[in-house]
Amino acid sequence: MNTPKEKNFYMPPEWYQHECCWMQWPYNNPNHDGYGAVPSWSHFDFDKGRLAWSNVANSISKFEKVKMIVHPDEISKAKELLNSEIEIIQLKIDDCWARDSGAIFLLNNKNQLGGIDWEFNGWGKFKPFDSDNKVAKFMIENSKATYFKNNMILEGGSIHVDGEGTLLTTEQCLLNKNRNPGFSKEKIEKNLKEFLNINKIIWLKNGTDEGTDGHVDNIACFVKPGTILALSCKDKDDPFFERINENLEILKTSTDNKNRRLKVIELEMSYKRLIPEDDEPSSYINFYIANKGIVMPSFEDEKADYRAKNIVQSVFPDRKIIAINGIDISMGGGNVHCITQQQPKSL
Repeated sequence: MNTPKEKNFYMPPEWYQHECCWMQWPYNNPNHDGYGAVPSWSHFDFDKGRLAWSNVANSISKFEKVKMIVHPDEISKAKELLNSEIEIIQLKIDDCWARDSGAIFLLNNKNQLGGIDWEFNGWGKFKPFDSDNKVAKFMIENSKATYFKNNMILEGGSIHVDGEGTLLTTEQCLLNKNRNPGFSKEKIEKNLKEFLNINKIIWLKNGTDEGTDGHVDNIACFVKPGTILALSCKDKDDPFFERINENLEILKTSTDNKNRRLKVIELEMSYKRLIPEDDEPSSYINFYIANKGIVMPSFEDEKADYRAKNIVQSVFPDRKIIAINGIDISMGGGNVHCITQQQPKSL
């Protein structure tokens, strides 16, 4: 089978015009072992989680169509909380993180839609994931996109692209032995270049969350070609100070595929820890770029929330910023970006 690159497909950046946003509704799977295995996840409240997911979906629906995949057992609850404009699609699923288990969509030089069905293994640690591993193929078929299968394990939250040939990721995640133990760094790079049609990969070291093994969408993202919004930490006593500043140094000394020195805009973290036994920082980087809008998390940290929203607004002056309470999503192991997946507008 030809690769996407051979067929002139590429992954557009998140700010490209969207056809819709895909999400998966929270499902209290009695067989899922993840919510007891990670300290923060054990605090996840499914009733509050459903409200949080609905707040994100209802906010995004102000800017673009939302397709919500819902387990059959959750249909009535989803209909109760989601506005009538959101399309509810019934499908058996294991969990609710569409960014990671869903398809990554592509466009070709004729503006036709493609999609990649990567392997998904529950972040290398949580079961069951068999149903979620079928979600990407379902999304591609539902969208009538050209189907590409890739046998490498990859979650959407582990990468960001600029649409001009540059990809951003972390070594902690992509080189983790629980993902693709038989793949060298060189083999992973070759795979990404062939399937996402990128030419340069910027490797950061470590992320800030252990549940996903350091997904990049918590620490940095492209906001336009040549410009990155990156998590920063000013407190030298914070346990994440060194790794966050190590990543900042890499970004500030890197060039993109067009050989431009990256402009790095810092977005300071909230130092408020949501759970005493969990020291992972709350990141404002984990937002979703919608058509003419941004949906971002806040953390009931008035000064930090205000500062973050203003910075994001300055980066996206032509988009309306909606800040939703992200605490109950964080309790499940991610935030706004983690529960969404964009489908670019195509012919």
